[in-house]
Amino acid sequence: MEETNMPRLALHLLGSPRIECDGTPIEIDTRKAVALIAYLVVTGQRHGRDILATLLWPEYDQPHARGALRRTLSTLNKALAGESLDIGRETVGMAADANLWVDVNDFNHYLGECRTHGHQAGEVCTACLLPLSRAVTLYHDDFLAGFSLRDSPSFDDWQFLQADILRRELASALERLVQCHTALGEFDIAITYARRWLSLDRLHEPAHRQLMLLYAWHGLRTASLHQYRECVQVLDQELGVAPLEATTRLYREIKENRVPPPPEKLPKPALAREDRKPYSETTAMPSRNSSPSSLSSSSSSSSATKIPVANAEYPLVGRSAEQSALFEAYSSINGGGRIIILEGEAGIGKTRLAEEFLDSVQERGAVVLATRCYEGETHLAYGPVIALLRSAIAQKGDLNQLDELPVAWRSEVSRLLPEIAIQQPEVPVPPPLDSPGAQSRFFEGLYQVLLSLCRRPGSTPGVILFDDVHWADSASLELLSYIVRRLREQPICLVFTWRGKQAMRDARLHQVLNEAQRSGKVTIITLTRLDQASVRELVRSVLVNGTELTAGLVDRLYGETEGLPFFLLEYLNAMAKGQLATGDGDVDWSLPGGVRDLLQSRL
Repeated sequence: MEETNMPRLALHLLGSPRIECDGTPIEIDTRKAVALIAYLVVTGQRHGRDILATLLWPEYDQPHARGALRRTLSTLNKALAGESLDIGRETVGMAADANLWVDVNDFNHYLGECRTHGHQAGEVCTACLLPLSRAVTLYHDDFLAGFSLRDSPSFDDWQFLQADILRRELASALERLVQCHTALGEFDIAITYARRWLSLDRLHEPAHRQLMLLYAWHGLRTASLHQYRECVQVLDQELGVAPLEATTRLYREIKENRVPPPPEKLPKPALAREDRKPYSETTAMPSRNSSPSSLSSSSSSSSATKIPVANAEYPLVGRSAEQSALFEAYSSINGGGRIIILEGEAGIGKTRLAEEFLDSVQERGAVVLATRCYEGETHLAYGPVIALLRSAIAQKGDLNQLDELPVAWRSEVSRLLPEIAIQQPEVPVPPPLDSPGAQSRFFEGLYQVLLSLCRRPGSTPGVILFDDVHWADSASLELLSYIVRRLREQPICLVFTWRGKQAMRDARLHQVLNEAQRSGKVTIITLTRLDQASVRELVRSVLVNGTELTAGLVDRLYGETEGLPFFLLEYLNAMAKGQLATGDGDVDWSLPGGVRDLLQSRL
């Protein structure tokens, strides 16, 4: 609910709690005072002093609990300049005339507004777009994220219940926004909301399927197939199960180019498209050659025609020197290991180059293992390592391949893969990690198992890829440093991809880099943007034979993308779908959805 005047007191409870008075943050000395005001404003009721005292000080007897409440109310009232609270002899509440704004109340107000439109909650309604988008914009994080009262289980239970209710409401709002924008044919906006919907529960298969469909409808077939693989990985990693038949069937349909058609388009609402966008998109920066009008993702001009693309598989261009450096480093492995670091900015093509390299060495007979680190999992200890181990074991077929390893190493790995202890009863329970020497034995066990999985008799040196290492958790980075220090003893190639500037700023990544450089066995390959000749080569390679390639089109593409491969592919995809004019004129071009997302992530 929007206010015409700035409220005197503002409470931000969706996320880490923050209280402001006249726009200035207020520091409140005690956590109990923060808990008290949060409870009062969210419940919206007056409460008896005895009830509040018991809620917040359950370990005290009633007189001492009331005394603690009295002191906390005094602290809180002083911080609020004597306003907003209505403190009575036996009850406490918020003043009826308090000039107060609470993000939770606005969130619920916007969702309540949608319930006045006279339709079922699951039905598509374009009138819901604005209130729903405003509601999800308010939701920065879970209710009172990072806040708790360890000595007040009743308050923690109440906080958990509120957080769960609000999170479910957010998921429902995001799902409805996805449905609405899909029905409007605005797949780029729907994808943004669907990603956020999935981030709430990475095990939720309907969200995975919706993203697969949206990517496919938006012409991003590779992203659609990758989404399925991500779904398979997370379900196996977290639950040890395969996707539902509906998910696998959809994957097969997309893979075989039998994508179900999108729903019939609804007429566009009068609301401007900019006002229907997710907040994260409206602040994206235009490219240096874009005019303000080009920020819309609708077709740039009625003259936009589809560029005749032969297929959606783009060749790797402009990377001959980097590929040569990769194979030269790999060929130098002789008795000892090698570390190869591919670094560069987001969208420069690190992952694509690494995957091409892995495909090539695998064709030569090398064992290839790969894992990826994810932005949302930086606090999930050993997440990429667990994924790597499970993927490698799945390649081999079962756990029997580990039988050759000493039982002590299998015991250490069972800390991350409990199925080892279940399927191999002879494996003992490992000692606690805080016991003397346990951490070293744990790392050595992981190292030995990875070596075993990466070796094959008579094969060329194995390769292990850790993609997007800048998103790795601290525990995984400590393990990587341990492995790097010992790699000279084994004919194994470690490949890391990361964003170079981030590595320089992150002490943990810098430690891995220092260990690699100290080993004397590291090759660092820095990727730069494509030159104009490479842009021309890429565009020419994807055109249907006989299609004329104009110099103006190449110049325009190079100017808009500045040679960043990800941007270039996004623009080519947009052209393939007829969303951008392909002539040499000065018609404004819209920013493709993926370009906006990357620009926003940089902001």
